[in-house]
Amino acid sequence: MRLEHFIASRYLRSPKSHSVINIISRVSMVAMAVPVAALIILLSIFNGLDLMVREHLQAVDADLRITAREGTTFPIESIDSVALRRVEGIRSVSCVLEQSAMVESQGERVLITLKGVDRNYAQTLPIADRLIGGSFTTELDDENSIVVGQRIVMQLGLQRDGIGREVSLYSINRQRISSLLKLGGYTRRDLPVAGAFAIDEDNGLVAFTSLRLAQDLFNYPERISSVELSLEPEADEEQVAGRVKALVGEDFRVQTRYESNSIYRLMNLERWGVFLIAIFVMLIASLSIVGTLIMVIIDKQDDISTLRTMGASQEMIYRIFFSEGGFMAAISLVAGLVLGVGLSLAQQQWGLVSLTTQTLLIDSYPIDLRWSDVVLCALTYGVVAFAVIHLTVRGALRKAD
Repeated sequence: MRLEHFIASRYLRSPKSHSVINIISRVSMVAMAVPVAALIILLSIFNGLDLMVREHLQAVDADLRITAREGTTFPIESIDSVALRRVEGIRSVSCVLEQSAMVESQGERVLITLKGVDRNYAQTLPIADRLIGGSFTTELDDENSIVVGQRIVMQLGLQRDGIGREVSLYSINRQRISSLLKLGGYTRRDLPVAGAFAIDEDNGLVAFTSLRLAQDLFNYPERISSVELSLEPEADEEQVAGRVKALVGEDFRVQTRYESNSIYRLMNLERWGVFLIAIFVMLIASLSIVGTLIMVIIDKQDDISTLRTMGASQEMIYRIFFSEGGFMAAISLVAGLVLGVGLSLAQQQWGLVSLTTQTLLIDSYPIDLRWSDVVLCALTYGVVAFAVIHLTVRGALRKAD
């Protein structure tokens, strides 16, 4: 051990001439450890929330989505689906027509988002994994059917005998002519409920039916609003998106799951926002060491004079007190890391803190501890502590002279 480190460790362990300095030193180390633990826990919570959202929305958010740059629909033949299936990394391709509609059952009505999908949709997106009743079938014996979200089930009273019950779909007739309604302006189709699914509140008012029925209902023959693609598990999303963009041309927009749904970007911004706030809190907490080091330097004035008499340079005295501050910061860092990692693992394993809301499909706060966050937290703390200790010791010794 270098002499400066040995003297600094002795100063850290030995009692000060004023007992209050010992108390303040311990309080400072605790104050510096808490933000470290809090930052690890907060980042783990946001990781858990992000993972939960991805797992919930992967049933309705395709890996890649192709839409028209202008307009809401485009001719189905403008996309070469055969060529798309041959692109390396693509597992499945599905065509979708999405529009607003109204569904009615036994006098109850609700506005919904209706998605007309082809027969490949169940292979493209795992929506069938979210079923709470029935099956994901948009055609029953060559007859059209509908699969509805949980909020539609609740608002139309389909909880008990909903599967198999016939409902009516209404859409504005774009040509103002309807062969099914005596009064023009609306198109109506009657079809049975084949199944129901539950994902979240936003997707609770979504329903699925066959692509051909949607095209007929909305009067969009041979037109779709998007092409949704699923990728092979090992495929690189960005690389496949680049190949698809080159294939479909400039008239179409190709978006990944994270580009098409703003909730992923919002959660990422929130995560980094919390990180910056936590750094600010960490900076404020680290200022508690300022007073401690200043009091220690004042308390050790006699020792400083003795060291100088023995030939110690100003730089050596600086390193002594800088090392003491570094020891305090290291102890706080280790304590904060142990506390943060321990609590995160405990929540991840046993779910100690539960959720009382009934709108989510989980019982406790989601946690996903990532060691990259632990390293990032330690490095950030080290930079902040180094800057604060350096400025404090330099300033205090300069004034002491």
